[in-house]
Amino acid sequence: MEVALGLTLLLYGLSDLLFRHLGLLAYARGSRKTPLVALTFDDGPSERTEALLALLHRHGVKATFFLTGEKARARPDLVERIREEGHQVEDHGLWHEPWRLLLPWLEWRHMAAGQGRYYRPPHGLHTPFTRLFAWALKKRIALWDTEGKDWLDLPPEDLAERLLFYLRPGSVVLLHDGPERTLRLLELALPRMLALGYRPVTLDELNPLPLSPRLALIRGLQGLEERYNRRHGVRRAGLGPFHLFRLEKKPFPGPALPGLPPGTPAFELHLESERAMELSTPEAIRAFRNSLKEVAKALLEDPEVRLVYGASPLALGAELFGFKTAPLPPWPRLVSSLAGAFFLWLYRGELPKKGRFLARLTYLEREEVLRRYPPSTPASPPPAPGAPGSPPP
Repeated sequence: MEVALGLTLLLYGLSDLLFRHLGLLAYARGSRKTPLVALTFDDGPSERTEALLALLHRHGVKATFFLTGEKARARPDLVERIREEGHQVEDHGLWHEPWRLLLPWLEWRHMAAGQGRYYRPPHGLHTPFTRLFAWALKKRIALWDTEGKDWLDLPPEDLAERLLFYLRPGSVVLLHDGPERTLRLLELALPRMLALGYRPVTLDELNPLPLSPRLALIRGLQGLEERYNRRHGVRRAGLGPFHLFRLEKKPFPGPALPGLPPGTPAFELHLESERAMELSTPEAIRAFRNSLKEVAKALLEDPEVRLVYGASPLALGAELFGFKTAPLPPWPRLVSSLAGAFFLWLYRGELPKKGRFLARLTYLEREEVLRRYPPSTPASPPPAPGAPGSPPP
């Protein structure tokens, strides 16, 4: 009996890890090549659905609503209104009570009661039967790759900043039809989102694909990245869809460079690999140059910083943009080389080419960044509304 109980708990835990946390084979993101995003709203319809529809209409934006069966049956007028305004309607199950999903016969009833090609489990919860039932019902499991976190008791201003910080081309954004803060969050974020070049569309228009094991691992690691950003005060250099750098201000760790000893105030460059992973070589070069203009803008805002630097096996490619290179000490070289090889596989599905495995230091002095990539030139992209900042706590 104890063995059977233990195996059952293990099976439920593994199912939730693989299919909810990682999102393996779920439809959770679109292509990273174009700045289309899908805003999705769970738990409706609600007393704020009409206000939400008015807000979306005001900005000319289409979205996808995952409706709860009991609420939809109580307000068929709102369901029809959502459809009439051109939004997509999908299934969030009959109830929003996760404990019921732990019983297979109730989970089947919960999933079978609703209409729709996509099904999103409450809280994304998965049991060992969820994918089997979805297959039998010919439904696709829809998750997300960006959380609006509108269920948290945080200022909408902070939530809007966080959403813009982590929004990417192809993002499926999780929001909710019900909380008042969702409306305020969108009032703040939608105009800036559009000004930055994002185009919100329905889930069908986004055309998401099921997550492969590699893409599921990327999704599962997003929480670690956010914790690192919060702990180290990392900011983005520009909030546009293809602004490719995050900046971490810190003392330069070395090795010593001409006129730049260890301890010099610096920006460490972190590449937003997920934004660049599907770009062609010419597209990546153009995005890289535009992103360096945003780095130059950050340097103008912080006169103390004397250089920008990074460590990567791709250091030789950085020379195309004027970066200098230098050898790393043995231990940092090994760590950076292994990390670079892992991220190259993770984001590009490739392994380092022969002779390109070992990482090198890449750096550019402040004056050289500003000379090569002056942010005020006509070729610069328009500044995003609101200064780029760090994600809220």
